[in-house]
Amino acid sequence: MASVLGVIAVAVAGTAVWGARAAPEPATASSTPLTTVPVTRGSMVAETSVRGTLHYPSGVPVTAGPSGVVTMLPSVGETIAPGGALYSVNTVPVVLLSGPLPAWRDFSAGMTDGDDVRQLEQNLATLGHFRDAPDTRFTHRTAAAVRRWQKALGVERTGTVPRSSVLFTDAPVRVAALSTRLGAEVGAGSELYTTSGTDKVVDVDLKLSDQQLAVVGAPVTVVLPDGTGLPAAVTGVGAAVERPAPDGSTPEVVVPVTVALADQADAAAYTQAGVTVQFASTLTDDALTVPIEALVPVDESSFGVEVPGGRDGDPTTVLPVTAGSFASGRVQISGEGIREGLDVVVPTR
Repeated sequence: MASVLGVIAVAVAGTAVWGARAAPEPATASSTPLTTVPVTRGSMVAETSVRGTLHYPSGVPVTAGPSGVVTMLPSVGETIAPGGALYSVNTVPVVLLSGPLPAWRDFSAGMTDGDDVRQLEQNLATLGHFRDAPDTRFTHRTAAAVRRWQKALGVERTGTVPRSSVLFTDAPVRVAALSTRLGAEVGAGSELYTTSGTDKVVDVDLKLSDQQLAVVGAPVTVVLPDGTGLPAAVTGVGAAVERPAPDGSTPEVVVPVTVALADQADAAAYTQAGVTVQFASTLTDDALTVPIEALVPVDESSFGVEVPGGRDGDPTTVLPVTAGSFASGRVQISGEGIREGLDVVVPTR
């Protein structure tokens, strides 16, 4: 058999294996003590690492309802919850309220019934100003609740709500970037600032060959620039798209994937950052495995593992094995005499 020295590459079951050792020499009483590890039983899990970007997802721009002079703007990075002021024009605040239905008309006595009225009353109830069960009718009780709310805001108590004075959204908004300044004169519809979601996400592009990893709900690990690994999960999988290659070569087809962190506080130090997302997939269950470096060549096409003798000074024995799956630096093995807990020799580090 040809001599095998140092680190070599060999093919086992169609897979390239790096790190197999040279065939062992029989141990003697004066040999350096052997380093061994046990054969373990468990699942073979392959890990795929993909670069991604941690960031706040883009939101919609906030535009001026009334025209006039901007007298209050929030700070970049500030989060505005329902009931909070988005901005002020001519010292009058425009307030964020909760709900999916946009304000499409003014709210006042005599208006026709509608779900938008119920939505307004639900917000007034949440803010502690409406004491009845919300419904679709704007009554004198609704107007009284509006006046109580207007008193708390420090504005004129009219009992009516112009549609330009409120903005309904499904969730709190975070101020991403200002588009104007205090003192600027703006017209209705002028952009004041852009917003983002309040929870950071990670966007990654998976190769088309790895698209089986893109399963909504699948657990992943997000590794921050400082090396900290954070638990996360896949929350969205897009349709395959063609992206330009980073080096300007032929574009490649990728699968866009969105990942959400389990705890936002874990990444509080980063507003935007390049991260690594680790996807895991189980290759096989109930497998007997050893580190790849435990493999030794038996001949040009087969491998074994080296087993220590029963007593000090006894020679080691090479047990032939069949190699299976490879993942995360380990290899699945089987063969006569191979069992869980069996000690096998590995190179001394």
